[in-house]
Amino acid sequence: MKRIIVVITILIFGPLAAYSFAQIGHGMMRGGHMMGGGMHDYSPIQYDPQMYSEDMRISRGGQLYDNWWKTSVDAEKPKGDHPLWKTQKTNKRSGYSTYRCKECHGWDYRGKDGAYGKGSHYTGFKGVYGASQTMSVKKLAGALKGSTNRDHDFSGYLKDDDIADLALFLKKGITDTKKFVDTSGVPAIGDVNAGSYLFNTNCAHMCHGGPGTMINFGDSENPEFVGTVAKKNPWEFIHKVRAGQPGTRMPSSIINKWGDKEIVDLLSYTRTLPKDFDEASRTGHMMGGMGHQGFEGVPDTRGFGPMMR
Repeated sequence: MKRIIVVITILIFGPLAAYSFAQIGHGMMRGGHMMGGGMHDYSPIQYDPQMYSEDMRISRGGQLYDNWWKTSVDAEKPKGDHPLWKTQKTNKRSGYSTYRCKECHGWDYRGKDGAYGKGSHYTGFKGVYGASQTMSVKKLAGALKGSTNRDHDFSGYLKDDDIADLALFLKKGITDTKKFVDTSGVPAIGDVNAGSYLFNTNCAHMCHGGPGTMINFGDSENPEFVGTVAKKNPWEFIHKVRAGQPGTRMPSSIINKWGDKEIVDLLSYTRTLPKDFDEASRTGHMMGGMGHQGFEGVPDTRGFGPMMR
Protein backbone atom coordinates (compact mmCIF):
# COMPACT_ATOMS: atom_id res chain seq x y z
CA MET A 1 0.00 0.00 0.00
CA LYS A 2 2.85 2.40 0.88
CA ARG A 3 4.52 1.60 -2.43
CA ILE A 4 1.33 2.49 -4.32
CA ILE A 5 1.05 5.81 -2.45
CA VAL A 6 4.69 6.66 -3.27
CA VAL A 7 4.16 5.95 -6.97
CA ILE A 8 1.01 8.06 -7.07
CA THR A 9 2.82 10.91 -5.28
CA ILE A 10 5.67 10.82 -7.81
CA LEU A 11 3.27 10.79 -10.74
CA ILE A 12 1.37 13.78 -9.42
CA PHE A 13 4.10 15.96 -7.96
CA GLY A 14 7.11 14.88 -10.04
CA PRO A 15 6.15 16.79 -13.21
CA LEU A 16 5.12 19.78 -11.10
CA ALA A 17 8.50 19.85 -9.38
CA ALA A 18 10.35 19.46 -12.68
CA TYR A 19 8.32 22.29 -14.19
CA SER A 20 9.02 24.48 -11.16
CA PHE A 21 12.76 23.89 -11.36
CA ALA A 22 12.68 24.58 -15.11
CA GLN A 23 10.95 27.87 -14.48
CA ILE A 24 13.49 28.77 -11.78
CA GLY A 25 16.36 27.99 -14.16
CA HIS A 26 14.67 29.83 -16.98
CA GLY A 27 14.14 32.80 -14.68
CA MET A 28 17.84 32.88 -13.84
CA MET A 29 18.70 33.15 -17.51
CA ARG A 30 16.01 35.80 -17.80
CA GLY A 31 18.08 38.00 -15.55
CA GLY A 32 17.23 38.12 -11.86
CA HIS A 33 19.76 39.84 -9.59
CA MET A 34 20.40 40.20 -5.89
CA MET A 35 19.53 43.52 -4.28
CA GLY A 36 18.75 44.19 -0.66
CA GLY A 37 19.03 40.53 0.24
CA GLY A 38 16.37 39.25 -2.17
CA MET A 39 15.99 38.02 -5.70
CA HIS A 40 14.47 40.50 -8.12
CA ASP A 41 13.62 39.40 -11.65
CA TYR A 42 13.47 41.88 -14.51
CA SER A 43 10.15 40.58 -15.77
CA PRO A 44 8.02 37.41 -15.66
CA ILE A 45 8.26 34.76 -18.36
CA GLN A 46 5.30 33.43 -20.28
CA TYR A 47 6.37 30.11 -21.77
CA ASP A 48 4.75 29.48 -25.15
CA PRO A 49 5.85 26.25 -26.93
CA GLN A 50 5.06 27.65 -30.38
CA MET A 51 6.97 30.85 -29.72
CA TYR A 52 9.84 28.85 -28.21
CA SER A 53 10.10 26.84 -31.44
CA GLU A 54 10.30 30.02 -33.50
CA ASP A 55 12.85 31.51 -31.14
CA MET A 56 14.97 28.37 -31.58
CA ARG A 57 14.90 28.92 -35.33
CA ILE A 58 15.71 32.62 -35.00
CA SER A 59 18.65 31.80 -32.71
CA ARG A 60 19.87 29.16 -35.16
CA GLY A 61 19.54 31.69 -37.98
CA GLY A 62 21.73 34.06 -35.99
CA GLN A 63 24.38 31.36 -35.71
CA LEU A 64 24.14 30.69 -39.44
CA TYR A 65 24.73 34.42 -40.00
CA ASP A 66 27.82 34.15 -37.81
CA ASN A 67 29.28 30.93 -39.20
CA TRP A 68 26.94 28.78 -41.28
CA TRP A 69 29.43 25.99 -41.89
CA LYS A 70 29.88 25.37 -38.15
CA THR A 71 26.12 25.63 -37.51
CA SER A 72 24.84 23.38 -40.30
CA VAL A 73 26.52 20.00 -40.01
CA ASP A 74 25.42 18.99 -43.53
CA ALA A 75 26.94 22.00 -45.29
CA GLU A 76 30.15 21.64 -47.25
CA LYS A 77 32.81 24.27 -46.71
CA PRO A 78 33.32 26.17 -49.97
CA LYS A 79 36.71 26.40 -51.63
CA GLY A 80 38.13 29.66 -52.89
CA ASP A 81 36.58 33.09 -52.44
CA HIS A 82 32.94 34.11 -52.65
CA PRO A 83 31.97 35.14 -56.23
CA LEU A 84 31.22 38.71 -55.05
CA TRP A 85 34.58 39.05 -53.31
CA LYS A 86 36.30 40.09 -56.51
CA THR A 87 34.14 43.23 -56.63
CA GLN A 88 35.99 44.69 -53.64
CA LYS A 89 39.72 45.21 -53.06
CA THR A 90 40.00 46.47 -49.48
CA ASN A 91 39.31 43.40 -47.33
CA LYS A 92 42.25 41.02 -47.79
CA ARG A 93 40.67 37.94 -46.24
CA SER A 94 40.23 34.86 -48.39
CA GLY A 95 38.60 31.46 -48.52
CA TYR A 96 35.66 30.51 -46.32
CA SER A 97 35.81 33.78 -44.37
CA THR A 98 34.52 35.54 -47.50
CA TYR A 99 31.32 33.45 -47.34
CA ARG A 100 30.37 34.41 -43.79
CA CYS A 101 27.43 36.82 -43.68
CA LYS A 102 29.02 38.86 -40.92
CA GLU A 103 32.17 39.47 -42.99
CA CYS A 104 30.26 41.51 -45.55
CA HIS A 105 27.35 42.85 -43.52
CA GLY A 106 28.96 43.24 -40.10
CA TRP A 107 28.06 42.26 -36.56
CA ASP A 108 25.86 45.36 -36.42
CA TYR A 109 24.15 44.37 -39.70
CA ARG A 110 24.90 47.76 -41.31
CA GLY A 111 27.82 46.83 -43.57
CA LYS A 112 29.66 49.84 -45.00
CA ASP A 113 27.46 52.17 -42.95
CA GLY A 114 28.37 50.59 -39.62
CA ALA A 115 31.40 49.40 -37.68
CA TYR A 116 32.81 47.73 -40.80
CA GLY A 117 32.73 51.08 -42.60
CA LYS A 118 36.47 51.34 -41.94
CA GLY A 119 39.39 49.12 -41.02
CA SER A 120 40.51 45.74 -42.31
CA HIS A 121 36.94 44.41 -42.57
CA TYR A 122 35.75 47.16 -44.92
CA THR A 123 34.29 45.83 -48.18
CA GLY A 124 31.92 48.56 -49.30
CA PHE A 125 29.01 46.13 -49.24
CA LYS A 126 25.78 47.40 -47.76
CA GLY A 127 24.25 45.97 -44.64
CA VAL A 128 21.12 43.88 -44.14
CA TYR A 129 19.44 45.99 -41.48
CA GLY A 130 17.47 48.01 -44.03
CA ALA A 131 16.36 44.89 -45.90
CA SER A 132 15.23 43.30 -42.64
CA GLN A 133 12.87 46.23 -42.10
CA THR A 134 11.31 46.23 -45.58
CA MET A 135 11.50 42.72 -47.06
CA SER A 136 9.35 39.72 -46.15
CA VAL A 137 10.80 36.44 -44.91
CA LYS A 138 9.98 34.92 -48.30
CA LYS A 139 11.83 37.64 -50.20
CA LEU A 140 14.80 37.46 -47.85
CA ALA A 141 14.99 33.70 -48.45
CA GLY A 142 14.80 34.39 -52.17
CA ALA A 143 17.71 36.82 -51.95
CA LEU A 144 19.75 34.10 -50.22
CA LYS A 145 19.01 31.91 -53.23
CA GLY A 146 20.15 34.54 -55.71
CA SER A 147 16.88 36.24 -56.66
CA THR A 148 18.40 39.71 -56.34
CA ASN A 149 21.91 38.76 -57.45
CA ARG A 150 22.81 35.38 -58.88
CA ASP A 151 26.26 35.59 -57.31
CA HIS A 152 24.56 35.75 -53.91
CA ASP A 153 23.09 32.25 -54.22
CA PHE A 154 23.80 30.08 -51.18
CA SER A 155 21.44 27.26 -52.15
CA GLY A 156 24.38 25.19 -53.34
CA TYR A 157 25.69 25.09 -49.77
CA LEU A 158 22.71 25.51 -47.46
CA LYS A 159 19.59 23.38 -47.32
CA ASP A 160 16.11 24.90 -47.51
CA ASP A 161 15.72 24.66 -43.72
CA ASP A 162 18.98 26.53 -43.23
CA ILE A 163 17.97 29.28 -45.60
CA ALA A 164 14.53 29.49 -43.97
CA ASP A 165 16.07 29.90 -40.49
CA LEU A 166 18.59 32.47 -41.71
CA ALA A 167 15.82 34.46 -43.42
CA LEU A 168 13.73 34.29 -40.25
CA PHE A 169 16.64 35.70 -38.24
CA LEU A 170 17.13 38.49 -40.77
CA LYS A 171 13.46 39.42 -40.44
CA LYS A 172 12.72 38.85 -36.77
CA GLY A 173 16.06 38.40 -35.02
CA ILE A 174 18.11 41.38 -36.12
CA THR A 175 18.19 44.12 -33.52
CA ASP A 176 19.09 47.78 -33.79
CA THR A 177 22.53 47.71 -32.13
CA LYS A 178 22.46 51.50 -31.80
CA LYS A 179 20.28 50.89 -28.75
CA PHE A 180 23.32 49.33 -27.08
CA VAL A 181 26.41 50.86 -28.71
CA ASP A 182 26.99 54.11 -30.58
CA THR A 183 28.83 54.26 -33.90
CA SER A 184 32.19 54.80 -32.16
CA GLY A 185 31.80 51.66 -30.03
CA VAL A 186 30.83 53.33 -26.75
CA PRO A 187 28.06 51.30 -25.07
CA ALA A 188 25.05 52.57 -23.22
CA ILE A 189 25.54 52.77 -19.46
CA GLY A 190 24.24 49.67 -17.72
CA ASP A 191 24.02 48.36 -14.18
CA VAL A 192 27.41 46.74 -13.56
CA ASN A 193 26.20 44.96 -10.41
CA ALA A 194 23.26 43.43 -12.23
CA GLY A 195 25.59 42.49 -15.08
CA SER A 196 27.91 40.79 -12.62
CA TYR A 197 25.07 38.62 -11.34
CA LEU A 198 24.01 37.74 -14.90
CA PHE A 199 27.57 36.75 -15.82
CA ASN A 200 28.26 34.71 -12.72
CA THR A 201 24.97 32.80 -12.86
CA ASN A 202 24.86 32.18 -16.62
CA CYS A 203 28.39 32.38 -18.02
CA ALA A 204 31.06 31.88 -15.38
CA HIS A 205 30.28 28.61 -13.62
CA MET A 206 30.00 26.43 -16.74
CA CYS A 207 32.36 27.97 -19.28
CA HIS A 208 34.17 31.27 -18.87
CA GLY A 209 35.11 31.26 -15.19
CA GLY A 210 34.63 34.17 -12.80
CA PRO A 211 37.20 36.45 -14.48
CA GLY A 212 36.12 35.40 -17.98
CA THR A 213 39.58 34.05 -18.87
CA MET A 214 38.93 30.32 -19.05
CA ILE A 215 38.24 30.38 -22.78
CA ASN A 216 40.81 32.11 -24.96
CA PHE A 217 39.27 32.77 -28.37
CA GLY A 218 42.67 33.87 -29.65
CA ASP A 219 46.03 32.27 -28.90
CA SER A 220 48.88 32.57 -26.42
CA GLU A 221 50.39 35.57 -28.21
CA ASN A 222 47.15 37.39 -28.96
CA PRO A 223 44.64 36.33 -26.32
CA GLU A 224 40.97 37.14 -26.67
CA PHE A 225 38.78 36.69 -23.64
CA VAL A 226 35.18 37.67 -22.95
CA GLY A 227 36.41 41.03 -21.69
CA THR A 228 38.47 41.54 -24.84
CA VAL A 229 35.49 41.03 -27.14
CA ALA A 230 33.19 43.17 -24.99
CA LYS A 231 35.71 46.01 -25.07
CA LYS A 232 37.02 45.85 -28.64
CA ASN A 233 34.00 44.54 -30.53
CA PRO A 234 30.79 45.10 -28.56
CA TRP A 235 28.69 44.42 -31.67
CA GLU A 236 30.08 40.88 -31.93
CA PHE A 237 29.56 40.43 -28.21
CA ILE A 238 25.89 41.42 -28.51
CA HIS A 239 25.30 39.11 -31.47
CA LYS A 240 26.81 36.09 -29.72
CA VAL A 241 24.99 36.77 -26.45
CA ARG A 242 21.74 36.87 -28.40
CA ALA A 243 22.28 33.95 -30.82
CA GLY A 244 24.94 31.87 -29.10
CA GLN A 245 28.27 30.53 -30.35
CA PRO A 246 28.08 28.17 -33.37
CA GLY A 247 29.16 24.61 -32.61
CA THR A 248 28.75 24.96 -28.83
CA ARG A 249 26.06 24.66 -26.14
CA MET A 250 26.21 28.37 -25.34
CA PRO A 251 22.78 29.65 -24.26
CA SER A 252 20.90 32.11 -26.46
CA SER A 253 19.31 35.18 -24.93
CA ILE A 254 16.83 35.19 -27.84
CA ILE A 255 15.51 31.83 -26.68
CA ASN A 256 15.65 32.86 -23.04
CA LYS A 257 13.76 36.11 -23.64
CA TRP A 258 16.34 38.57 -22.41
CA GLY A 259 15.43 42.20 -22.91
CA ASP A 260 17.59 45.18 -23.81
CA LYS A 261 18.38 45.87 -20.14
CA GLU A 262 19.95 42.47 -19.55
CA ILE A 263 22.21 42.84 -22.58
CA VAL A 264 23.34 46.36 -21.63
CA ASP A 265 23.98 45.28 -18.03
CA LEU A 266 25.99 42.23 -19.11
CA LEU A 267 28.00 44.25 -21.64
CA SER A 268 28.77 46.92 -19.04
CA TYR A 269 30.08 44.34 -16.58
CA THR A 270 32.11 42.22 -19.00
CA ARG A 271 33.96 45.32 -20.21
CA THR A 272 35.49 45.47 -16.71
CA LEU A 273 36.97 41.95 -17.02
CA PRO A 274 40.61 41.26 -18.04
CA LYS A 275 41.41 41.90 -21.70
CA ASP A 276 44.82 40.17 -21.86
CA PHE A 277 47.22 38.02 -19.84
CA ASP A 278 49.00 40.99 -18.27
CA GLU A 279 45.77 42.49 -17.00
CA ALA A 280 44.58 39.11 -15.77
CA SER A 281 47.82 38.41 -13.90
CA ARG A 282 47.96 41.91 -12.37
CA THR A 283 44.50 41.48 -10.92
CA GLY A 284 45.07 37.85 -9.94
CA HIS A 285 42.32 36.75 -12.32
CA MET A 286 43.78 33.70 -14.02
CA MET A 287 41.78 31.20 -12.00
CA GLY A 288 38.71 29.86 -13.70
CA GLY A 289 35.40 28.34 -12.76
CA MET A 290 34.85 25.04 -11.02
CA GLY A 291 36.41 22.15 -12.91
CA HIS A 292 37.83 24.27 -15.74
CA GLN A 293 41.31 23.83 -17.12
CA GLY A 294 41.06 26.52 -19.80
CA PHE A 295 41.76 26.20 -23.51
CA GLU A 296 42.65 28.26 -26.53
CA GLY A 297 40.53 28.86 -29.60
CA VAL A 298 36.89 28.16 -30.36
CA PRO A 299 36.00 24.44 -29.93
CA ASP A 300 36.34 22.52 -33.20
CA THR A 301 32.78 21.22 -33.14
CA ARG A 302 29.78 21.78 -35.39
CA GLY A 303 26.03 22.00 -35.00
CA PHE A 304 23.37 24.00 -33.16
CA GLY A 305 22.53 23.11 -29.57
CA PRO A 306 22.06 25.99 -27.12
CA MET A 307 21.18 25.21 -23.52
CA MET A 308 18.32 26.88 -21.68
CA ARG A 309 20.82 28.23 -19.15
